[in-house]
Amino acid sequence: MRSLPIYSAGLRFLQRLGYSLLQATLFGAILGLLVFYRVPRALLTEDATPIALLAQPSALLQSWERGTYDWRARSLGGRSSRSDRVVVVALDDETLAEARQDDHPGIASNPWPREILGGLSNRLVDEGAELVLLDFPFTERSPRACLAQGTPGLEGLDDDQALRKLLDRHPEKSLLAFSWSLDRGIPAGSRLWPYRVRLGTYPNEAEARSRVQKVLADQRPAYLLPAGNALEVWAGVASEQEGQRVALEQGVREPPKVQERRVTDDTHRVGPLELFVSLAEVQVEGLDVAQLEEVRQLEHPVAPLLGSASLYGSTTVLPEPDGVVRSVPHLVSYRSREGTRHVLPSLPLMAAMRLANTRQLRYADGRLYVGDRFSIPMDESGYTLVRWDAAEVGRGSRGSVSRAIPAWNLLLNLFAVREGVPPRAVHDIEGRLIVFTNTSRQGMHYQHTPIGQYTPAGAVLAQSLVNLLQSEGITRATPRMDLFLTLGMAFIGAFVALTFNRGLRSFGDVLMYLSAMGAVGLLYAWGAWYVFINERMWVAMMGPLLAMGLTFIFTIVQASRSERQLRHFVTDVLGRYVSPEVARLVTRDLRLLTRPERREVTVFFCDLAGFSRLSKELTPERLIQLLNDYLTDVTDVVRSTRGQVDKYMGDAVMAFWGAPVRTERHAHHACEAALKVRTALSERREYWDKTYGQHLQCRIGIDSGEVLVGGMGSDFESKYSVMGESVKLSMFLESLNRAYGTFVLVGDTAARLAQDAYVFREVDRVRLKNRAEPSRLHELVGRKGEISQQMQEQLALYEQALTAYHQRRFDEALALFTQGVETFQDPVAGVYAERCRKFAAAAPPEDWDGVFALEGQ
Repeated sequence: MRSLPIYSAGLRFLQRLGYSLLQATLFGAILGLLVFYRVPRALLTEDATPIALLAQPSALLQSWERGTYDWRARSLGGRSSRSDRVVVVALDDETLAEARQDDHPGIASNPWPREILGGLSNRLVDEGAELVLLDFPFTERSPRACLAQGTPGLEGLDDDQALRKLLDRHPEKSLLAFSWSLDRGIPAGSRLWPYRVRLGTYPNEAEARSRVQKVLADQRPAYLLPAGNALEVWAGVASEQEGQRVALEQGVREPPKVQERRVTDDTHRVGPLELFVSLAEVQVEGLDVAQLEEVRQLEHPVAPLLGSASLYGSTTVLPEPDGVVRSVPHLVSYRSREGTRHVLPSLPLMAAMRLANTRQLRYADGRLYVGDRFSIPMDESGYTLVRWDAAEVGRGSRGSVSRAIPAWNLLLNLFAVREGVPPRAVHDIEGRLIVFTNTSRQGMHYQHTPIGQYTPAGAVLAQSLVNLLQSEGITRATPRMDLFLTLGMAFIGAFVALTFNRGLRSFGDVLMYLSAMGAVGLLYAWGAWYVFINERMWVAMMGPLLAMGLTFIFTIVQASRSERQLRHFVTDVLGRYVSPEVARLVTRDLRLLTRPERREVTVFFCDLAGFSRLSKELTPERLIQLLNDYLTDVTDVVRSTRGQVDKYMGDAVMAFWGAPVRTERHAHHACEAALKVRTALSERREYWDKTYGQHLQCRIGIDSGEVLVGGMGSDFESKYSVMGESVKLSMFLESLNRAYGTFVLVGDTAARLAQDAYVFREVDRVRLKNRAEPSRLHELVGRKGEISQQMQEQLALYEQALTAYHQRRFDEALALFTQGVETFQDPVAGVYAERCRKFAAAAPPEDWDGVFALEGQ
């Protein structure tokens, strides 16, 4: 008779499963498609269109995803080391303030003469810089008609010509910046040039370029007219007389040829823009140029600054719709009047190409290869995500690189050399790449990036250059991978809901459902974070989490409805043959006992030194009062550091961190507690002496490892406690303090976990019972940044002596350890000095590995 209701319950379960899978497929497909379709960058910047309206849900999801990317980028930056390969030279507020008070001509006002910037560029090269990237706009002629400094060799040149000549002194050591815009600019007005004068004949365009540059620098058009297999350079002039004068100024020796300009000449006209494009463009193999961002307006250096001795790269970076700069466009395309597409590089990319000694690029499998030396992830549109080497930009000009040098320091060196005296400062830039940029408030040269709202634009270029030099960047997962992840998380949401569902019968059930969903979501978020940190890959986070969450919620709602029916079935059927109490327990599925678990924690064992002597000298009442005061102080410290006091054993205190409240910094908290206990005893030294006539000291042992945690005891009484090897080792370490004369001994695992914030020194290498490998014992010295100069000297001497000891140079080690004892009263050095004396008298066996065998473990 019971087969029918059981069969019906089975059908209901299968029906519920089918609904859950259907919901998972629905939500996973919808969100997966939104993740799969990434709104093109160009579409995000245009006005609303029918296509843009369809893309709005995807754009909204991308905006949430960018927030998770920023979090991961900062996290990765916090785990990275700042690079010193690229150095920022900053024209900062400090430099401008010093310049205003200086008596050298031309630097009291901003902008400085370009001759000064050229001199600084040469000064950087003279001091050893490998390349100098000038992040300054030179899109207009210099307002200064003459030189401000009168540099030898530049007499008679204007400011622009002086800068060009200075840069020519070190060919291909300088990189000039240009910028671009997606909007088409208004073309500048032009004069009518009815005549043209011939200035020379050249075999190819490359050799004619220098002549063309001189013509353009004279603010007149140039024409490259074919003459058989050669090219003739002509300059536009207003009259025949002007043609004669221009030819003479251009150094043409033969009688100049002046002709009327023809309409067909305009097809061969070369302006500053055409010259600049020919100087800056690069070749890329394997990349569809049509996919690159097509720029419509170029702001390039003025014609007098265009020369083959410099390289050129873009400094333009476009913020995303939320105003944050996350990527750098390393390649863009520009369409000339003839319709030809030219590929232009970024300033960092051009610097990398110069180091690789190539103008050829290759794109394959989502990476841009710069010769055989560098490569970096890049999407087909030419953009590369910046991998930051810091979690926040901080103050100053360096951004996320290691160093920034005020331009004033370089300027003082420049003036000193010009005055015939040695440079004033050494900047250690040998072999470095320099980004010379303006970070003053007047420049307003800042970008909002994931690591800070006011990131110097030059620092963004510097970090991008570091990424290229290290061939490191952030790769974004393919849309297909993000789609599969979204579908997978939707099905996981349905599975978790079915697994943990018991019906919404109580507030505790609701919390359980939310906790289950949160745990899975956190696990996925951690996985996405882990892949980002370790594999440098950006996988979708928000889409999969939303798919899982929506599927989970709707599955819970659907499942709870079926669960109520199943619960009535269980009560009706099982309640007839078993006691109602058992039926209720089965229905509610109450968990009466918390199951023990294994968890990594840090155990702390503290014992009062000389307690046996105290117990003999003090009366029982005074002894108990002293113990209570002492244990109270230690307990307060443990609780203040989020620890758990396990038990009191006479004058000893056992505590642990990492359970029941989980924390990854359990070793840090234990070390902090040890230092605070030492401070507390020191601060109350006068109180102990006055109240009890005793000077209290204690010894502490700390170790981290996996232990068993949970409720332990009998049926009458139990206590949340820990049990494992780390408990035994912490007690053993506490007792070993007497042998070494130390205050706190720390196990190797705990020292590794806390080494980022605390200073340790290796005390010994010992072999412990039940452990095959030797163990290292460490002494907790103090917090990083708070170690005195004397202690630093002591640690350096001890490290030198310990190295000699393990290398079997016992006479040298003995002398150093003895010095440590005499100079710093170091008890550990005394222990090793005694060992060295024994080994000097009787050398250890050949297979001696420096491990000390402890007795009486």
